[in-house]
Order: sequence, then structure tokens, then C-alpha cells
Amino acid sequence: LVAATAGGVRVRATSTPRGREHQQQRPRRALLGGALVTLVPARGVLAGVDGSSPALDRGGEKAQYQRTPLGVVYEEVNTGRTGEAPAKVGDIAVFQYVLRRSNGYFIYATTDCGIGCGDGTPYEHTLGDAKLIAGLDDLLIGMVPGEKRRALVPARLGYTENGLDPQPPDFGQRRQITAHASEPLVFEVQLIKVRTRS
Repeated sequence: LVAATAGGVRVRATSTPRGREHQQQRPRRALLGGALVTLVPARGVLAGVDGSSPALDRGGEKAQYQRTPLGVVYEEVNTGRTGEAPAKVGDIAVFQYVLRRSNGYFIYATTDCGIGCGDGTPYEHTLGDAKLIAGLDDLLIGMVPGEKRRALVPARLGYTENGLDPQPPDFGQRRQITAHASEPLVFEVQLIKVRTRS
């Protein structure tokens, strides 16, 4: 018998009749979860406490976060072209995006970046038509062409219904969205251009 402590939890490894060793008290996932809970306060990146967000934390440099009217927290990566009119409800937004889960797991990108990505063709959508997820619609309204934002979209403003856009082309990527609909999403969006409806 070997006894050790991991994060204040006593873990005991015993030998089975077949000679294999296993943990008897807690599964590994529970031990890792306990370790992460103790690390988060030490790093000081609790969302809402100091204005930062763990999913958007870039380590080292302090980002300036802003909030949209519906509550999407975002960071402006580039400002865009001066003199351009901002996107508004009813406009057709042409944009590139990268979609990740809040833990950083990559889901899809419209940019041509290899496996699991698009061919570089930007996505187009009419703003305010209720077919785009509310958080992304809210994020795009007010952006100017060339502007790039990295945003944490809460689950209540994400894929709340089946069939909301944007939908990745592959089944596995769409399955990721469906399976994790109750989690916040990280979108990195660059507005290419805005077209007015005629």
C-alpha cells in the first residue's frame, strides 16, 4: 500500500488481485478540478472582480475589456479604418471569425488555417434578423470595417436554439456547439466590410 496526499485529499493506491494499481477515493478529474479551484484565485483572474476574464486572459499584459448593451465582454484587438460608418441593424456584415470554447478548445474558423477551418471565404449575415446568435449580432453592431474584437459570449446569448448562425460546415464541429451550448464561447471577429441593403 502506498499513501500520498494531493491537494489535501488522501489518495491510496492498492494492488488488485491482477496486479494493477488504481485510485480508490476520487477520480482524477475531481482531483484536477480541486487543483484548478485553488489556482484561479492565486492568479487573480476572477471574472468581474478585477475587470478581466479567464477565457480572454492573455497572460502578462492587461487587456482593456468593454461590454456591449446585451452583456458580451470584448477586447478591441484593432481599431479598424477611420472615416468608415459603423455597422448597424439591417446592414449586411461581411466578417471572418474564429470560434473556440471558453477553455480554449478550437471549434471552427472561416479563415484558411488548415484542418477544421474554412477556405478563407468571409461569412455574411444581415444584422438584427434574429437568425444570428444574439451575442455575435450584438458584438458586430457598432464595429467599423477593419476592426477586430475578441469576445466572451455568454451561453444565454449563444446557441440557444438549434439552427442559429453561424454554423460550421462539418458535423463534428456542429456537434461541439450543440454539446456545449450551456458554456460561454470565445469569438474572434474581424469585420471586413459592411453593405447596406437595397
